[in-house]
Amino acid sequence: MSSHQTVSAVQVRRNISHAKRSQTIDPESNEEKLRIVVLGATKVGKTCLCQQFLCQQFIKEHKETLDELHIIEFELTNRHLTLEILDTAGIDEFPVMRRIAIAGGDAYVIVYSIEDQMSFDIVRQMRDLIIEVKGNSNFPLIIVGNKSDKEDSRVICREYAESIVTVDWGNTFIEACAYNRNSVLSVFRELLKTAKIDITFSPRTVRRSSDPSLSHDKERPNKRQSCAQQ
Repeated sequence: MSSHQTVSAVQVRRNISHAKRSQTIDPESNEEKLRIVVLGATKVGKTCLCQQFLCQQFIKEHKETLDELHIIEFELTNRHLTLEILDTAGIDEFPVMRRIAIAGGDAYVIVYSIEDQMSFDIVRQMRDLIIEVKGNSNFPLIIVGNKSDKEDSRVICREYAESIVTVDWGNTFIEACAYNRNSVLSVFRELLKTAKIDITFSPRTVRRSSDPSLSHDKERPNKRQSCAQQ
């Protein structure tokens, strides 16, 4: 794909099923597909990062997260790109489903909170699990320190985390704030760069288009809390 592809159209679909991963590139139809799996402890902001990317807003009231698959399509100048973004449940929930999710993934986002030491410890566990399931360490991965606006309650030093991720592991590191759209776009932009896909996102590039026929959610009570706590 040539550098800085132009996006002419975007659509988003939701589906919580674990469909098999499609072929990454179909040379006949000139279509490319990438499944991104978002992992991390509970209450670190996984869902909010996804919703900010998809909905362009910081949502404070939303449903309990099990595993939700969002499908977003880009019409580029020379090919069609589909991103499947799988927002997973927390680390302590549904371990079998997590392994299935990892096995079907092409690229990975592991999120921790800069306010929570345990959530950073879980990052290593998640990375090790991906390597175990995939059988190698050759996959696009970005580690995200979320809640970067909470400097007063920070317990994870940025330099410390960045050194471990980039020097010890050789992966990409970024800090982000889920209510800052440019910050969230940077997360996905950097991940796609590691996957050799170069797209110039702007705050208006990604827009969400709901398709009720593709939603299989069961009704669950809404929980009123900060989106950064999902």
